Amino acid sequence: MPTRRHLLAAAALLPLVATHRSLADETPEAFVASIYAHVTAGDGRTGGSEITDPVTRGRWFTRDLIAVWKVAEDKADKDGDIGPVDFDLLTDSQDPEVRRVSITPREVKPASAMVRVGLFAAKKAKAGEKPYSVLEFVLLREGGAWRIDEVRKVSGDPWSLRTLIENR
Repeated sequence: MPTRRHLLAAAALLPLVATHRSLADETPEAFVASIYAHVTAGDGRTGGSEITDPVTRGRWFTRDLIAVWKVAEDKADKDGDIGPVDFDLLTDSQDPEVRRVSITPREVKPASAMVRVGLFAAKKAKAGEKPYSVLEFVLLREGGAWRIDEVRKVSGDPWSLRTLIENR
């Protein structure tokens, strides 16, 4: 017979179960959209520092990428240098101003996906407007949820997060 304590414990766990289920069911596009909801919030000048911060990276990036990134940052700290990523990664800028994004799945498999993100400074679309930057996210399933394993700029002067980190 369930006691009051059992019911309270079950009620406390319900949000965790619901969150776990929603993360497991999340599409790659929804995962990337959740990231850019932070970036485009308010006036669009927040940037991605909240997501790329070493303390919160585990929610967004693969364990392998986090480990490689940490090695590069530790080396930079030891050398008295800036880390391997010296710009706002998610806005491809020094001074973030992203008010709108377009998110397009490119390749989706059960354990991996590629999602392309176009970054726009204006809130409202204009006829023929092109994004100021286009990023491609390589995602892997890890722990039942999508995580970023690579970010590449595919427009203008291209770059790769892994290359920036590994060449540090």
